[in-house]
Amino acid sequence: MINFKHNKKISKLALPTRKFLQIYNWANCHPLKSATISKKLIDSKVAIISSAGLVVKNVQKPFDTSLKMGDTSFRIIPSNISPKELEEHHKSNTFDHSGVRSNPFSVMPINHLKSLKEEGIIGSFSSQHISVMGSIINTSKLVKNTIPKIVSFLIKEKVDIALLIPV
Repeated sequence: MINFKHNKKISKLALPTRKFLQIYNWANCHPLKSATISKKLIDSKVAIISSAGLVVKNVQKPFDTSLKMGDTSFRIIPSNISPKELEEHHKSNTFDHSGVRSNPFSVMPINHLKSLKEEGIIGSFSSQHISVMGSIINTSKLVKNTIPKIVSFLIKEKVDIALLIPV
């Protein structure tokens, strides 16, 4: 559990946010199972999953920031996209969104995957990546519905490694 009284970063948050975090029913995030990667990185296909709430501007429906428990849907982001074509729709007020808005690749680092491929560190990267919106208060729909769909998508795409970029 987080010690709120002695955490300098949390103490800088707005009072309503601090109060919410103190009473939030934190889930145990220790995995029951873990997996070992049998492939070498140079032979692996990599995809990104970002919780920044990015969508393709004027093409995809924005995440619904009005949903009280959070929008558990996801968007597919193509690798050949320009950062100027991405738009952020994240409901959290606990961080400064200006960095994400000025450089969406800071939270969806597709350009870095391209560099890793060019440098011979990874074998390839997926032609499509996943965007979800963070700040999901009730995670049951996310766990039961959304994550299995994302996993199926990644399997269909033959992705070996998914990099989670939490925002």
